[in-house]
Amino acid sequence: MKKSIVLLALCMLNTVLLAQSEKPNILIIITDQQNAKMMSAAGNKWLDTPNMDKLANKGLRFEKAYVTNPVCSPSRFSLFTGEYPSAIDMRHNASKLDMAAIQKIIPNAMGHTFTKAGYETFYGGKSHLPGGKKEVITYGFETFISKDERDELAAESVALLSNRDSDKPFLLALNFINPHDICYEAIRQFPPSNRPPAEVPVPLLEAIAIPDSISENDFMEKYVPPLPANFEPTSDEPSAIYDLKELHSFTIDAREHWTEKDWRMHRYAYHRLTERVDVQIGMVLDALEASPFADNTIVIFTSDHGEMSGSHRLEHKTVFYEESANVPLVVWYNGMENEQSVDSHNIISTGLDLYPTLCDLAGVSMPDYLPGISFAPLLKNQKTNYNPRKYLFMENELGFMIRGDHFKYTLYDNGDEMLIDLKQDPGEMVNLSQNTAYRERKAELKALLQVHIEQANR
Repeated sequence: MKKSIVLLALCMLNTVLLAQSEKPNILIIITDQQNAKMMSAAGNKWLDTPNMDKLANKGLRFEKAYVTNPVCSPSRFSLFTGEYPSAIDMRHNASKLDMAAIQKIIPNAMGHTFTKAGYETFYGGKSHLPGGKKEVITYGFETFISKDERDELAAESVALLSNRDSDKPFLLALNFINPHDICYEAIRQFPPSNRPPAEVPVPLLEAIAIPDSISENDFMEKYVPPLPANFEPTSDEPSAIYDLKELHSFTIDAREHWTEKDWRMHRYAYHRLTERVDVQIGMVLDALEASPFADNTIVIFTSDHGEMSGSHRLEHKTVFYEESANVPLVVWYNGMENEQSVDSHNIISTGLDLYPTLCDLAGVSMPDYLPGISFAPLLKNQKTNYNPRKYLFMENELGFMIRGDHFKYTLYDNGDEMLIDLKQDPGEMVNLSQNTAYRERKAELKALLQVHIEQANR
Protein backbone atom coordinates (compact mmCIF):
# COMPACT_ATOMS: atom_id res chain seq x y z
CA MET A 1 0.00 0.00 0.00
CA LYS A 2 2.76 2.43 0.99
CA LYS A 3 4.67 1.56 -2.18
CA SER A 4 1.59 2.32 -4.29
CA ILE A 5 1.14 5.69 -2.60
CA VAL A 6 4.79 6.58 -3.23
CA LEU A 7 4.54 5.57 -6.89
CA LEU A 8 1.34 7.59 -7.28
CA ALA A 9 3.01 10.64 -5.72
CA LEU A 10 6.00 10.31 -8.05
CA CYS A 11 3.72 10.03 -11.06
CA MET A 12 1.84 13.15 -10.01
CA LEU A 13 5.11 15.02 -9.50
CA ASN A 14 6.42 13.96 -12.90
CA THR A 15 3.14 15.05 -14.48
CA VAL A 16 3.50 18.51 -12.98
CA LEU A 17 7.11 18.83 -14.11
CA LEU A 18 6.37 17.52 -17.60
CA ALA A 19 3.48 19.92 -18.08
CA GLN A 20 5.52 22.82 -16.83
CA SER A 21 8.47 22.03 -19.08
CA GLU A 22 6.44 23.58 -21.89
CA LYS A 23 6.42 27.06 -20.35
CA PRO A 24 8.59 28.41 -17.53
CA ASN A 25 7.20 29.65 -14.26
CA ILE A 26 8.01 33.27 -13.43
CA LEU A 27 8.81 34.69 -10.00
CA ILE A 28 9.15 38.48 -9.80
CA ILE A 29 10.49 39.93 -6.55
CA ILE A 30 10.20 43.70 -6.18
CA THR A 31 11.48 45.66 -3.21
CA ASP A 32 10.58 49.28 -2.54
CA GLN A 33 13.07 52.15 -2.56
CA GLN A 34 16.25 50.08 -2.94
CA ASN A 35 18.98 51.67 -5.03
CA ALA A 36 21.42 49.62 -7.07
CA LYS A 37 24.26 49.93 -4.56
CA MET A 38 22.27 48.39 -1.72
CA MET A 39 23.58 44.86 -2.10
CA SER A 40 26.83 43.48 -0.79
CA ALA A 41 27.21 41.82 -4.21
CA ALA A 42 27.37 45.35 -5.66
CA GLY A 43 30.38 46.16 -3.47
CA ASN A 44 28.61 47.71 -0.48
CA LYS A 45 30.57 46.71 2.64
CA TRP A 46 28.12 48.27 5.11
CA LEU A 47 25.41 45.66 4.81
CA ASP A 48 25.02 41.92 4.39
CA THR A 49 22.49 40.67 1.85
CA PRO A 50 23.31 36.96 1.43
CA ASN A 51 20.07 36.06 -0.34
CA MET A 52 20.19 38.84 -2.91
CA ASP A 53 23.87 38.05 -3.35
CA LYS A 54 23.24 34.34 -3.90
CA LEU A 55 20.79 35.16 -6.67
CA ALA A 56 23.14 37.75 -8.18
CA ASN A 57 26.08 35.36 -8.08
CA LYS A 58 24.06 32.68 -9.87
CA GLY A 59 22.43 34.89 -12.47
CA LEU A 60 23.06 38.03 -14.50
CA ARG A 61 23.17 41.36 -12.63
CA PHE A 62 22.67 44.55 -14.61
CA GLU A 63 24.46 47.65 -13.31
CA LYS A 64 22.69 50.13 -15.61
CA ALA A 65 19.05 49.36 -14.87
CA TYR A 66 16.80 52.41 -14.55
CA VAL A 67 13.16 53.07 -13.77
CA THR A 68 10.84 55.16 -15.94
CA ASN A 69 9.92 57.43 -13.04
CA PRO A 70 11.64 57.25 -9.62
CA VAL A 71 8.40 57.21 -7.59
CA CYS A 72 6.29 54.23 -6.50
CA SER A 73 3.04 54.31 -8.44
CA PRO A 74 4.31 55.58 -11.81
CA SER A 75 7.18 53.09 -11.76
CA ARG A 76 4.92 50.17 -10.85
CA PHE A 77 2.51 51.13 -13.62
CA SER A 78 5.39 50.79 -16.07
CA LEU A 79 6.63 47.49 -14.65
CA PHE A 80 3.26 45.83 -15.16
CA THR A 81 2.20 47.49 -18.43
CA GLY A 82 5.47 48.22 -20.27
CA GLU A 83 4.34 51.82 -20.85
CA TYR A 84 5.68 55.19 -19.77
CA PRO A 85 3.65 56.71 -16.90
CA SER A 86 3.06 59.77 -19.08
CA ALA A 87 0.86 57.54 -21.26
CA ILE A 88 -1.80 58.06 -18.57
CA ASP A 89 -0.68 61.60 -17.62
CA MET A 90 1.08 60.29 -14.50
CA ARG A 91 4.07 62.29 -13.26
CA HIS A 92 3.77 61.54 -9.52
CA ASN A 93 1.77 59.39 -7.10
CA ALA A 94 -1.16 61.80 -6.88
CA SER A 95 -1.47 62.79 -10.54
CA LYS A 96 -4.92 63.27 -12.06
CA LEU A 97 -4.99 60.38 -14.49
CA ASP A 98 -6.23 59.96 -18.04
CA MET A 99 -8.79 57.26 -17.26
CA ALA A 100 -9.61 56.64 -20.91
CA ALA A 101 -5.94 55.84 -21.56
CA ILE A 102 -5.81 53.54 -18.53
CA GLN A 103 -8.85 51.61 -19.75
CA LYS A 104 -7.17 51.19 -23.12
CA ILE A 105 -3.81 50.03 -21.71
CA ILE A 106 -4.78 47.77 -18.80
CA PRO A 107 -6.38 44.96 -20.87
CA ASN A 108 -2.89 44.34 -22.26
CA ALA A 109 -1.11 44.52 -18.90
CA MET A 110 1.27 41.75 -17.89
CA GLY A 111 -1.25 39.95 -15.68
CA HIS A 112 -3.86 39.77 -18.43
CA THR A 113 -1.35 38.70 -21.08
CA PHE A 114 0.01 35.80 -19.04
CA THR A 115 -3.43 34.74 -17.80
CA LYS A 116 -4.64 34.53 -21.41
CA ALA A 117 -1.52 32.48 -22.24
CA GLY A 118 -2.54 29.80 -19.73
CA TYR A 119 -0.66 30.98 -16.67
CA GLU A 120 -2.04 31.11 -13.15
CA THR A 121 -1.23 34.62 -12.02
CA PHE A 122 -0.60 35.57 -8.40
CA TYR A 123 0.18 38.92 -6.80
CA GLY A 124 1.24 39.69 -3.25
CA GLY A 125 2.20 42.69 -1.15
CA LYS A 126 2.27 46.35 -2.06
CA SER A 127 0.15 47.23 -5.06
CA HIS A 128 -0.02 51.04 -5.43
CA LEU A 129 -1.08 50.58 -9.05
CA PRO A 130 -3.09 53.41 -10.60
CA GLY A 131 -6.59 52.86 -11.85
CA GLY A 132 -8.94 51.54 -9.18
CA LYS A 133 -9.49 50.08 -5.72
CA LYS A 134 -9.21 46.49 -6.98
CA GLU A 135 -6.11 47.29 -8.98
CA VAL A 136 -4.47 43.87 -8.68
CA ILE A 137 -7.46 42.18 -10.34
CA THR A 138 -7.83 45.10 -12.74
CA TYR A 139 -4.25 44.51 -13.92
CA GLY A 140 -5.05 40.88 -14.69
CA PHE A 141 -3.80 38.97 -11.66
CA GLU A 142 -6.22 36.22 -10.69
CA THR A 143 -5.23 35.78 -7.04
CA PHE A 144 -4.07 38.30 -4.44
CA ILE A 145 -2.20 36.03 -2.02
CA SER A 146 -1.56 38.63 0.69
CA LYS A 147 -2.04 42.32 1.34
CA ASP A 148 0.80 42.14 3.85
CA GLU A 149 4.09 43.56 2.61
CA ARG A 150 6.48 41.99 5.11
CA ASP A 151 6.91 38.64 6.93
CA GLU A 152 3.37 37.43 6.25
CA LEU A 153 3.86 37.96 2.53
CA ALA A 154 7.01 35.85 2.67
CA ALA A 155 5.18 33.14 4.63
CA GLU A 156 2.23 33.07 2.20
CA SER A 157 4.66 32.82 -0.71
CA VAL A 158 6.46 29.91 0.94
CA ALA A 159 3.12 28.15 1.46
CA LEU A 160 2.14 28.67 -2.17
CA LEU A 161 5.41 27.29 -3.50
CA SER A 162 5.46 24.40 -1.02
CA ASN A 163 1.87 23.23 -1.50
CA ARG A 164 1.18 23.96 -5.15
CA ASP A 165 0.16 20.94 -7.24
CA SER A 166 -1.35 22.54 -10.35
CA ASP A 167 -0.02 21.55 -13.77
CA LYS A 168 -0.35 25.11 -15.07
CA PRO A 169 2.68 27.42 -15.18
CA PHE A 170 2.53 30.34 -12.77
CA LEU A 171 3.46 34.00 -12.67
CA LEU A 172 4.02 35.16 -9.10
CA ALA A 173 4.73 38.86 -8.43
CA LEU A 174 5.86 39.61 -4.87
CA ASN A 175 6.10 43.21 -3.71
CA PHE A 176 7.90 43.76 -0.40
CA ILE A 177 7.72 47.15 1.30
CA ASN A 178 11.25 47.56 2.58
CA PRO A 179 13.59 49.37 2.65
CA HIS A 180 10.81 51.93 2.02
CA ASP A 181 10.28 52.43 5.78
CA ILE A 182 13.28 54.78 5.64
CA CYS A 183 10.88 57.37 4.15
CA TYR A 184 9.45 58.07 7.57
CA GLU A 185 12.68 59.18 9.20
CA ALA A 186 12.55 62.65 7.66
CA ILE A 187 8.75 62.75 7.72
CA ARG A 188 8.62 62.09 11.48
CA GLN A 189 11.23 64.77 12.20
CA PHE A 190 9.80 67.36 9.78
CA PRO A 191 6.08 66.55 9.51
CA PRO A 192 4.50 68.27 6.50
CA SER A 193 1.74 70.75 7.29
CA ASN A 194 -0.38 69.63 4.34
CA ARG A 195 -0.93 66.03 5.43
CA PRO A 196 -1.97 64.19 8.61
CA PRO A 197 0.77 62.86 10.93
CA ALA A 198 2.33 59.67 9.61
CA GLU A 199 2.41 56.46 11.61
CA VAL A 200 6.08 55.54 11.93
CA PRO A 201 6.69 51.83 11.14
CA VAL A 202 8.16 49.80 13.98
CA PRO A 203 10.95 48.38 11.77
CA LEU A 204 12.28 51.90 11.23
CA LEU A 205 12.34 52.63 14.96
CA GLU A 206 14.20 49.36 15.48
CA ALA A 207 16.62 50.11 12.66
CA ILE A 208 17.48 53.59 13.92
CA ALA A 209 18.13 52.51 17.53
CA ILE A 210 21.66 52.41 18.94
CA PRO A 211 22.31 49.11 20.79
CA ASP A 212 22.83 49.41 24.55
CA SER A 213 25.80 47.04 24.41
CA ILE A 214 28.17 49.51 22.73
CA SER A 215 29.21 53.09 23.32
CA GLU A 216 27.90 55.67 20.90
CA ASN A 217 31.41 56.58 19.73
CA ASP A 218 32.33 52.96 18.98
CA PHE A 219 28.99 52.43 17.30
CA MET A 220 29.42 55.41 14.99
CA GLU A 221 32.99 54.41 14.14
CA LYS A 222 32.48 50.69 13.54
CA TYR A 223 28.93 50.21 12.33
CA VAL A 224 27.55 53.40 10.85
CA PRO A 225 28.28 54.06 7.16
CA PRO A 226 30.27 57.20 6.39
CA LEU A 227 28.82 60.07 4.45
CA PRO A 228 28.74 59.37 0.70
CA ALA A 229 31.53 60.81 -1.42
CA ASN A 230 28.93 62.97 -3.20
CA PHE A 231 27.37 64.28 0.00
CA GLU A 232 27.45 67.92 -1.09
CA PRO A 233 24.99 69.39 -3.61
CA THR A 234 25.97 69.53 -7.28
CA SER A 235 27.72 72.72 -8.36
CA ASP A 236 25.28 74.94 -10.27
CA GLU A 237 22.48 72.72 -9.05
CA PRO A 238 19.18 73.58 -10.78
CA SER A 239 16.81 75.64 -8.69
CA ALA A 240 14.12 73.12 -9.63
CA ILE A 241 15.50 70.82 -6.93
CA TYR A 242 14.21 73.31 -4.39
CA ASP A 243 10.72 72.93 -5.82
CA LEU A 244 10.73 69.83 -3.63
CA LYS A 245 10.27 72.26 -0.72
CA GLU A 246 6.71 72.82 -1.87
CA LEU A 247 6.09 69.27 -3.03
CA HIS A 248 7.86 67.31 -0.27
CA SER A 249 8.91 69.82 2.38
CA PHE A 250 10.61 67.26 4.63
CA THR A 251 13.24 66.51 1.96
CA ILE A 252 14.51 70.08 1.89
CA ASP A 253 14.03 70.47 5.66
CA ALA A 254 16.37 67.51 6.16
CA ARG A 255 18.89 69.00 3.73
CA GLU A 256 18.89 72.29 5.61
CA HIS A 257 18.75 71.05 9.21
CA TRP A 258 20.19 67.56 9.60
CA THR A 259 23.67 67.21 11.03
CA GLU A 260 26.26 64.88 9.54
CA LYS A 261 25.44 62.44 12.35
CA ASP A 262 21.76 62.57 11.40
CA TRP A 263 22.63 61.74 7.80
CA ARG A 264 24.87 58.87 8.82
CA MET A 265 22.19 57.41 11.09
CA HIS A 266 19.70 57.70 8.24
CA ARG A 267 22.10 55.69 6.09
CA TYR A 268 22.57 53.15 8.88
CA ALA A 269 18.82 52.59 9.18
CA TYR A 270 18.48 52.29 5.40
CA HIS A 271 21.08 49.52 5.38
CA ARG A 272 19.37 47.65 8.23
CA LEU A 273 15.97 47.83 6.52
CA THR A 274 17.52 46.41 3.36
CA GLU A 275 18.93 43.52 5.38
CA ARG A 276 15.45 42.94 6.79
CA VAL A 277 13.88 42.50 3.37
CA ASP A 278 16.79 40.30 2.31
CA VAL A 279 15.72 37.80 4.99
CA GLN A 280 12.18 37.79 3.61
CA ILE A 281 13.48 37.27 0.08
CA GLY A 282 15.61 34.41 1.37
CA MET A 283 12.53 32.63 2.72
CA VAL A 284 10.96 32.73 -0.74
CA LEU A 285 14.09 31.65 -2.60
CA ASP A 286 14.67 28.76 -0.18
CA ALA A 287 11.10 27.59 -0.70
CA LEU A 288 11.52 27.77 -4.47
CA GLU A 289 14.77 25.82 -4.30
CA ALA A 290 13.08 23.08 -2.26
CA SER A 291 10.08 22.91 -4.59
CA PRO A 292 9.63 20.86 -7.79
CA PHE A 293 9.51 24.16 -9.71
CA ALA A 294 13.10 25.27 -9.11
CA ASP A 295 14.47 23.98 -12.41
CA ASN A 296 11.77 25.63 -14.49
CA THR A 297 11.33 29.08 -12.93
CA ILE A 298 12.65 32.43 -14.13
CA VAL A 299 13.51 34.62 -11.14
CA ILE A 300 13.57 38.40 -11.47
CA PHE A 301 14.73 40.71 -8.68
CA THR A 302 14.42 44.48 -8.90
CA SER A 303 13.03 47.56 -7.13
CA ASP A 304 10.52 50.25 -8.05
CA HIS A 305 13.03 53.09 -7.49
CA GLY A 306 16.01 53.99 -5.37
CA GLU A 307 16.76 56.25 -2.40
CA MET A 308 19.16 59.19 -2.20
CA SER A 309 20.52 58.09 1.19
CA GLY A 310 22.43 61.31 1.84
CA SER A 311 23.86 61.88 -1.63
CA HIS A 312 23.69 65.61 -2.42
CA ARG A 313 22.22 66.07 1.07
CA LEU A 314 18.97 64.50 -0.08
CA GLU A 315 16.79 61.66 1.14
CA HIS A 316 13.75 60.02 -0.47
CA LYS A 317 13.47 59.60 -4.27
CA THR A 318 11.80 61.57 -7.14
CA VAL A 319 14.99 63.18 -8.51
CA PHE A 320 17.02 61.84 -11.45
CA TYR A 321 20.28 61.35 -9.56
CA GLU A 322 21.70 57.83 -9.86
CA GLU A 323 20.88 56.90 -6.27
CA SER A 324 17.20 57.56 -6.95
CA ALA A 325 16.90 56.28 -10.53
CA ASN A 326 19.32 53.32 -10.76
CA VAL A 327 17.95 50.09 -9.28
CA PRO A 328 19.10 46.49 -8.85
CA LEU A 329 18.15 44.08 -11.61
CA VAL A 330 19.05 40.40 -11.41
CA VAL A 331 17.74 37.57 -13.59
CA TRP A 332 18.36 33.87 -13.12
CA TYR A 333 16.92 30.62 -14.39
CA ASN A 334 18.29 27.10 -14.60
CA GLY A 335 20.38 26.62 -17.73
CA MET A 336 20.73 30.33 -18.45
CA GLU A 337 23.69 30.68 -20.80
CA ASN A 338 24.96 34.01 -19.46
CA GLU A 339 24.85 33.13 -15.76
CA GLN A 340 27.26 34.22 -13.01
CA SER A 341 27.82 37.50 -14.85
CA VAL A 342 27.61 41.26 -14.44
CA ASP A 343 26.50 43.50 -17.32
CA SER A 344 28.02 46.94 -16.84
CA HIS A 345 27.48 48.07 -20.42
CA ASN A 346 23.85 47.80 -21.53
CA ILE A 347 21.26 50.35 -20.43
CA ILE A 348 18.02 48.68 -19.33
CA SER A 349 14.69 50.35 -18.63
CA THR A 350 13.07 48.05 -16.08
CA GLY A 351 9.64 49.57 -16.62
CA LEU A 352 9.75 49.18 -20.40
CA ASP A 353 12.01 46.19 -21.01
CA LEU A 354 11.06 43.63 -18.35
CA TYR A 355 7.60 42.86 -19.73
CA PRO A 356 8.72 42.10 -23.33
CA THR A 357 11.68 40.12 -21.98
CA LEU A 358 9.42 37.83 -19.95
CA CYS A 359 7.11 37.36 -22.93
CA ASP A 360 10.14 36.50 -25.05
CA LEU A 361 11.49 33.96 -22.56
CA ALA A 362 8.08 32.35 -22.01
CA GLY A 363 7.08 32.25 -25.68
CA VAL A 364 4.06 34.44 -24.96
CA SER A 365 2.75 36.91 -27.53
CA MET A 366 2.91 40.50 -26.31
CA PRO A 367 1.26 43.70 -27.50
CA ASP A 368 3.21 44.85 -30.55
CA TYR A 369 2.99 48.55 -29.69
CA LEU A 370 5.09 48.36 -26.52
CA PRO A 371 8.16 50.65 -26.59
CA GLY A 372 10.42 48.29 -24.62
CA ILE A 373 13.30 46.14 -25.85
CA SER A 374 13.59 42.48 -24.84
CA PHE A 375 16.94 41.78 -23.22
CA ALA A 376 16.41 38.00 -23.46
CA PRO A 377 19.31 37.70 -25.97
CA LEU A 378 21.67 38.98 -23.25
CA LEU A 379 20.48 36.24 -20.89
CA LYS A 380 21.04 33.67 -23.64
CA ASN A 381 24.49 35.10 -24.44
CA GLN A 382 23.28 35.97 -27.94
CA LYS A 383 24.51 39.56 -27.97
CA THR A 384 24.50 39.76 -31.76
CA ASN A 385 20.71 39.32 -31.63
CA TYR A 386 20.26 42.17 -29.15
CA ASN A 387 19.31 45.65 -30.26
CA PRO A 388 20.97 47.76 -27.54
CA ARG A 389 19.18 50.76 -26.15
CA LYS A 390 21.05 53.91 -27.19
CA TYR A 391 19.00 56.26 -25.05
CA LEU A 392 16.81 55.99 -22.01
CA PHE A 393 14.13 58.49 -21.03
CA MET A 394 12.87 59.20 -17.55
CA GLU A 395 10.05 61.32 -16.17
CA ASN A 396 9.16 62.88 -12.82
CA GLU A 397 7.04 65.67 -11.38
CA LEU A 398 9.88 68.18 -11.91
CA GLY A 399 10.84 67.47 -15.52
CA PHE A 400 12.29 64.93 -17.96
CA MET A 401 15.69 63.26 -18.40
CA ILE A 402 17.57 61.42 -21.17
CA ARG A 403 20.57 59.21 -20.63
CA GLY A 404 22.89 58.11 -23.43
CA ASP A 405 26.19 56.24 -23.24
CA HIS A 406 27.53 58.25 -20.32
CA PHE A 407 25.82 61.63 -20.51
CA LYS A 408 22.63 62.56 -18.68
CA TYR A 409 20.65 65.62 -19.69
CA THR A 410 17.68 66.92 -17.71
CA LEU A 411 15.20 69.59 -18.77
CA TYR A 412 13.02 70.76 -15.91
CA ASP A 413 9.53 72.18 -16.31
CA ASN A 414 10.77 75.59 -15.12
CA GLY A 415 13.43 75.67 -17.87
CA ASP A 416 16.39 74.66 -15.70
CA GLU A 417 18.89 72.25 -17.23
CA MET A 418 21.45 69.77 -16.00
CA LEU A 419 24.11 67.93 -18.00
CA ILE A 420 26.26 65.29 -16.31
CA ASP A 421 29.19 63.29 -17.67
CA LEU A 422 28.92 60.05 -15.69
CA LYS A 423 32.21 58.75 -17.05
CA GLN A 424 34.22 61.65 -15.65
CA ASP A 425 31.84 62.51 -12.82
CA PRO A 426 30.03 59.40 -11.51
CA GLY A 427 29.02 61.26 -8.36
CA GLU A 428 27.20 63.91 -10.44
CA MET A 429 28.94 66.81 -8.74
CA VAL A 430 29.36 69.17 -11.73
CA ASN A 431 26.51 70.51 -13.86
CA LEU A 432 27.92 71.04 -17.37
CA SER A 433 24.78 72.50 -18.92
CA GLN A 434 26.28 76.00 -19.20
CA ASN A 435 29.76 74.81 -20.22
CA THR A 436 30.28 75.86 -23.84
CA ALA A 437 32.62 72.91 -24.46
CA TYR A 438 29.55 70.65 -24.24
CA ARG A 439 27.20 72.82 -26.28
CA GLU A 440 26.83 70.37 -29.18
CA ARG A 441 26.33 67.34 -26.94
CA LYS A 442 23.70 69.17 -24.92
CA ALA A 443 21.88 70.29 -28.07
CA GLU A 444 21.82 66.72 -29.40
CA LEU A 445 20.38 65.29 -26.18
CA LYS A 446 17.94 68.18 -25.74
CA ALA A 447 16.52 67.66 -29.23
CA LEU A 448 15.95 63.96 -28.55
CA LEU A 449 14.42 64.67 -25.17
CA GLN A 450 12.06 67.30 -26.55
CA VAL A 451 10.62 64.73 -28.95
CA HIS A 452 9.86 62.49 -25.98
CA ILE A 453 8.35 65.40 -24.04
CA GLU A 454 6.08 66.28 -26.96
CA GLN A 455 4.88 62.68 -27.12
CA ALA A 456 4.39 62.59 -23.34
CA ASN A 457 2.31 65.77 -23.37
CA ARG A 458 -0.07 64.74 -26.17
